[in-house]
Amino acid sequence: MKRDIDHLLKNALRPADEPEEWLNQRILNQEKEIWMMRKQHRRIPAAALMTAIVLALGSVTAVAAWNYLSPVQMAEQTEDKKLMEAFQSKDAIEINESQTYGGYRITLLGVVSGEGISDYLPEVDGSLESDRTYTAVAIEYADGTPMPDTSDPAYGGASFLVSPYIKGYVPYFYNSFTLSGGYTDFVQDGVLYRLSECNNVELFADKGVYLGVSDGSFYNQDAYVYDTETGTLTRNEAYEGVNALFDLPIPISKADPSAAEALIRSLEEGEAEEPETAEATAAGRWTDELTPENITERAVRLEETVRILTPDENGMLAYEYATEDLGEGNGTISMELLFPDNRPGMSDVFGSSASGDEISDLAVETFVLNEDGTVTFAVYVPK
Repeated sequence: MKRDIDHLLKNALRPADEPEEWLNQRILNQEKEIWMMRKQHRRIPAAALMTAIVLALGSVTAVAAWNYLSPVQMAEQTEDKKLMEAFQSKDAIEINESQTYGGYRITLLGVVSGEGISDYLPEVDGSLESDRTYTAVAIEYADGTPMPDTSDPAYGGASFLVSPYIKGYVPYFYNSFTLSGGYTDFVQDGVLYRLSECNNVELFADKGVYLGVSDGSFYNQDAYVYDTETGTLTRNEAYEGVNALFDLPIPISKADPSAAEALIRSLEEGEAEEPETAEATAAGRWTDELTPENITERAVRLEETVRILTPDENGMLAYEYATEDLGEGNGTISMELLFPDNRPGMSDVFGSSASGDEISDLAVETFVLNEDGTVTFAVYVPK
């Protein structure tokens, strides 16, 4: 679970011929969800991962399909021919249900699952993820105001988590992040269209699968109510933000209990990582025990790595550094991930990398929110 933040951009190398912008964004979105999941699971308290920003009453309605692009047209927009064919197949489920909460109208257009049904299958930890579920969702302002286009500086100002949840499994862990989630989105005619993907959730059809759309980038325990006795998930009616929740009408015949159990086991075992050496385990424990309060006692800041960063219009920080001993490093990370409560001080999210298996080989990347909104970046090494 110890991963260099540089992994975020490992698949975004620039060839001589630039790919379409939506494809670049798809790669970043996918890598960001996978990276944030690992940081969240290791470091961030679930109770802190919440946002409530927009006020409105909610409702649920059926909609006419012609109001929106179809899932096939959405796949066509992203030049994914295999996914187009999948949404035209008998396995695709057309839904077209709208829910209005928090000032937004959320429409679940359809869902399809299967093996190898996209031209752009993700690679996670060196393995190709081929058995996937794809959901097509439209998000728009309830009052008809156009959503900002992806080229607009205001794009990304409001973030959304589109995630499956499985009945009987705690939603703050079993969600899009742990299920290798990713997404592609674009804006057309003032509507934000999002194609989300994750591991195939048809496996859990006998248990029941939800699709949640909420504001923010992480699972929000204020937005939903999980009943630990029944395993059911419901909307928190008192929540004033976005907390749409759909039942995915997946036929029970699609369930595969043995495959579902294997998937859950792999998640609980930390994605079936190879056993660590004693040295690596010690280094992992050292990193996991690190906090903003004890870091100066246990590590030394490398002054040559100190940078003052300013978040871009989408709330992302880009950084890079170079040292004689550690070499070069760079990455991109979300302000919302680092500072969910927006309080000045050092974030408890640390990036880490290691040149070997010893504790002395570790390098820890830190982020401090300043009063003026800038962020001080620095690398620490163990004393």
